[in-house]
Amino acid sequence: MIISAKFPAVPVAAVVALSLMGSAANAIPITLEFNFVPNGTLTANTGNVTTATTITSGAPLTVTQIVANNTGLVSGQSIFLTSPTPVTLGSTFMKSFTTPLGSFLENLTVTLVTPGPTSLGIDATGTITQTAGTGFDPTPIFYSAAYTQNVSGQINASFNDSTVPGPIVGAGLPGLIFAAGGLLALARRRRKLVA
Repeated sequence: MIISAKFPAVPVAAVVALSLMGSAANAIPITLEFNFVPNGTLTANTGNVTTATTITSGAPLTVTQIVANNTGLVSGQSIFLTSPTPVTLGSTFMKSFTTPLGSFLENLTVTLVTPGPTSLGIDATGTITQTAGTGFDPTPIFYSAAYTQNVSGQINASFNDSTVPGPIVGAGLPGLIFAAGGLLALARRRRKLVA
C-alpha cells in the first residue's frame, strides 16, 4: 500500500532563508560612525606634529558624538588606541572598545598623511572585527585623526571612525583646517595683547 500526502509548495527563497537562520552566515555588518577625543596629554616623538613619526594617544579616550551605531557603543565610552600611535604612511596600529554586545578590534593602516604648518591629518583604513560575542561580520573601517599644535607646543586632536567611506562630521581635512584656523586666530590675538 502506498500512502501519499500533498504538501503546499514552498518558495525556494523561503527554504534558503530558513536554512540560514541560526548560522554564522546570518551575521550582519558592523555599522559605525562616531567621533572620540583624548583627555590626556598628547606628545609627538619629535616634539612637533608636522615631523612626528608617532604621537601618544592622549589616553584616556572617550566617545563624543555618535552618528550611526549598531554595536551598543555609547557617548562617554572608553576607546583604546595603540600608544604611541604611528602617523607615517603605511604604518599599522589598533583600536578597540567593548560594549554590552561584545568586544571590537580594528586593525588599521595609515593610507594618507596631510601635514600643515602646525597640523597633521591622518587617514587610515582597515577591518573592524567582533572579537568577543557573536552576530557581527568583519567590516571595512575608515579612521581619521586631526592633530593641531599651538605656539606653546600643546597638541590637540580629534579622532573619527566610520564604516562608510567619505567625510565624517567634524573630521578630516575640513575639520583640520577649521581647527588650525582657530589656533592661528588665537595666536594672533595673544600677540596683540602682549605687544
